[in-house]
Amino acid sequence: MQDPTDSVELAGRSVGNSYRLVKPIGQGATGTVWQGVDSATDEPVAVKLLHESLLRQPRLVTRFVQERTILLMLRHRNVVRVRDLFSVGETLGLVMDLVAGGSLRDHLERERTLPPAEATRLAAQVADALAEAHELGIIHRDLKPDNILVLERDGRLETRLTDFGIARILNVPSMTTPNAVVGTPHYMAPEAFHGVTPSPATDVYALGVLLYELVSGQPPYLSDSVPELMRLHAEGRPHRRRGIPEELWKLIRACLHAKPRQRPAAPALVRDLRLLTRKLDGVPALPPPPPPQLPPADPDDMAVDPPELRDGIRFPRPGRHAVPSARKPRNAAPVHRFLRSSAVVAVLAGVLLATGIATSLWSRDGGEPRLQPHVAAMSSAPRPAAVSRPRPRKKATSPSATVRAKRTGRPHRTRSPQPEGQAYGPWQCAQGFVIDLSTRSPLVPRPCHSVGRDVRFQASLTAPAGGRADIEVTLRDADTGRTVAGPATCAGLTFSRGAMTKACGPADAAPRRGRSYTVVMAYRYERDGTSSSNTARGRVFTW
Repeated sequence: MQDPTDSVELAGRSVGNSYRLVKPIGQGATGTVWQGVDSATDEPVAVKLLHESLLRQPRLVTRFVQERTILLMLRHRNVVRVRDLFSVGETLGLVMDLVAGGSLRDHLERERTLPPAEATRLAAQVADALAEAHELGIIHRDLKPDNILVLERDGRLETRLTDFGIARILNVPSMTTPNAVVGTPHYMAPEAFHGVTPSPATDVYALGVLLYELVSGQPPYLSDSVPELMRLHAEGRPHRRRGIPEELWKLIRACLHAKPRQRPAAPALVRDLRLLTRKLDGVPALPPPPPPQLPPADPDDMAVDPPELRDGIRFPRPGRHAVPSARKPRNAAPVHRFLRSSAVVAVLAGVLLATGIATSLWSRDGGEPRLQPHVAAMSSAPRPAAVSRPRPRKKATSPSATVRAKRTGRPHRTRSPQPEGQAYGPWQCAQGFVIDLSTRSPLVPRPCHSVGRDVRFQASLTAPAGGRADIEVTLRDADTGRTVAGPATCAGLTFSRGAMTKACGPADAAPRRGRSYTVVMAYRYERDGTSSSNTARGRVFTW
């Protein structure tokens, strides 16, 4: 199920008039970004290819073409410049300037926190780009560190705002499905969760979240549950870390105001941020925040019903959580107090009330990895050490052995490359949040990895009841795009009211050390006779 636009086999291929693809360097909701070269000038470029699986969705194709129109309208120094739009085979390509410094997310992961003056200087650049966009009637709607690229000029960072693929031009008909929620939950304004028409204040709220994260090292509200994030954003009580200057905190709170009309406009924000940059010069950065504490593993948090694993395996009863979630604040009020009766909120809340996980495990018996049934909870806590008992040596599992296991109704267990009792680190997950326009369903793909002596990886998908999905998970070299482990494939996963989250994995791998890797999940979701396919990438990590 690997998307052709994301395949390393495209490396070296010429597309458009004179562009040669080098290697994939990024993944978005609508396409894969490649590093390329303009053969006519030998200049490096970035080429964004629309996922072929999305070309049958006219709204998404229109949105992709709209991205070029929007970016051509924006000629700001802090916005990525668009060069060309072309078609190749059965896909579309967008050619942009290559910004080689990576994203602001990459920079923040290295630095953890930034000095207040540096944070306000970078935020002022983004606010200046937004001010021009808002003047043209354009709302970005997905402002976050991942969509802000950086480069170094004269020893200082400069920002380049990108990914206007889901932006809305206010004076043309909407390209978004009515009542659809678009954005990334940690950066979404309270009104955005309810499908309210976006406004410039929507971007200002996201910029306030960004500014808080640059100074504090993490967004103001942490949760793996969208309903919980809805509640926290609606309450509007961000925690002020000790050391944040008073004037900066007032500006952050103004941007994060629950009422859009009470937030400052982008042009005024530019002036205030530049003034703060001068005032806060020399103020040191805050210490990095402690890692979020995850709850201990719950033995009930396991899966049930993948058809291909149901026979012959005794699964525990469905659990309450699909994935490890951040610990709920002690003073958190009940979620139901803040959920409104609109259809959008009801759908989102239902989808994110995650339950069981269907899991499977890779094992090696002297040859190539093979997928074997296995039951495991997705937990950040290390597994308890097993009691050592002498056992007779067993031969590699054969098909007949699997059949015998099914007849007896006993689970067949296969040893992993990772010895029992070997601790793994916490799960590192990248959670996306998308409205699938084909099936009109809110989906939450979640690729994860954990490292110990080996690398463990898996992925889950949260979707409405009544749908079916196929999931494929691979571990890839982040630099070359080459698959180094997998695929682990889980087919025919069904979603019900009691099990709206299904997972594929965990799988174990021992890739080459000293390189960067990422988990890639490809999934196909079907509901009411309509299906669509997409991919999601996990965080890049070095092992």
